[in-house]
Amino acid sequence: MSPYSVSSFFTILFLILTIHSLLTRKKPIKFCIAAFIINTLFVFVNGAYVVEHAHSERFIKVALYAISIFYIVYLNLVFEESLSKKVFTMFSLWMFSTIGFFIAIPAAELVSGASGIYDANHNQNYIYFFRNCINLLVLIAAYFGIGQHYKTILNLVSDKTIRYMSLYPVIAFLLLITNFTTPTRIAHVRNFNSIYDMILFLVFIVVGYMLVFIGISSASQIVSMKCNLERLELISKTDSLTGLYNRRYIMEKLGNEFMNYKRTKKKFSLIIADIDYFKKINDSFGHACGDEVLKAVARNLQGAVREQGLVSRWGGEEFLILLPETKIEDARILADKIKKISEEEIIEYNGFQLSITLTFGVAVNEDHEMIDDTIKKADDALYKGKGNGRNCVVSS
Repeated sequence: MSPYSVSSFFTILFLILTIHSLLTRKKPIKFCIAAFIINTLFVFVNGAYVVEHAHSERFIKVALYAISIFYIVYLNLVFEESLSKKVFTMFSLWMFSTIGFFIAIPAAELVSGASGIYDANHNQNYIYFFRNCINLLVLIAAYFGIGQHYKTILNLVSDKTIRYMSLYPVIAFLLLITNFTTPTRIAHVRNFNSIYDMILFLVFIVVGYMLVFIGISSASQIVSMKCNLERLELISKTDSLTGLYNRRYIMEKLGNEFMNYKRTKKKFSLIIADIDYFKKINDSFGHACGDEVLKAVARNLQGAVREQGLVSRWGGEEFLILLPETKIEDARILADKIKKISEEEIIEYNGFQLSITLTFGVAVNEDHEMIDDTIKKADDALYKGKGNGRNCVVSS
């Protein structure tokens, strides 16, 4: 195997390992190894075929780069991120590796000059060695330094944004391998016309990536602000203990539903549920136990109602369920279902097993009523159920 092939293999290996430090793996390591071997065999076999049968040196170089793009299949199979994020990462690293290759040329010539050996093949081996040293340094930096930060920023950027950003490393990479270079005396090596060209291009790359990451950082801040606003909005409308909607938010939804009824004449129903003997639970087992009971009841209510309506913590041990466009008969059926679920559930706390029951008041809005009137009907039905011995469903 030629030094060029060995160097190419290690270059690809270092790049793939670096990508593993920058992206999130979704497959087991054995799958990754097998996929890498198959992918690499495909690339090298096809590359060898092109080198053997093609006659144009320029065509061979372009074909080898094109075949190497097949590694995007490996990335697509192994990592969780979107295709555009994988393309951005792959071409960015590929571009920096190619820059490392051009940096390795003067470094190799310097070492050859110092040693007094001017053999072309010897110099070529130095170039491959220095290039892979640079690739190894990039891998170490990714693994121990920027990897986690890169993942965080990348996950915050939308696919649409990164799709446009991916154009930069792709175009820059294509410019790198097709411009500012001329043939040299060394096989497989192309060099910049002058040191000035190299410096100019490196400035272009660095400034370009600064702009790209400034854009990513700005987008990340916008996304972060949006997430914070969404989190604050969620906090403002939910109960911190149970995760259900709070009283303020359910009153807002009741107002919306009341306005909808005025337009469509489609009635809505309300269910107010109360945990029986909840004070006794707090007194006997402590408020921490009471909190666990509240959370268990909230889960049961949410699980039973699902998308049929909205569940809220009305206050203390009371819960209010809003059922849009629901007849009182259907609301009562749902209340009976929840009552049965609650009766059958055993709540475990610190070695104790607790069983609880709920009392329900059910009401439907009428033409002449305001929101408070309908709520009062459900509340009156609830207290009637409490007076009738609890653990029952009462309709107004």
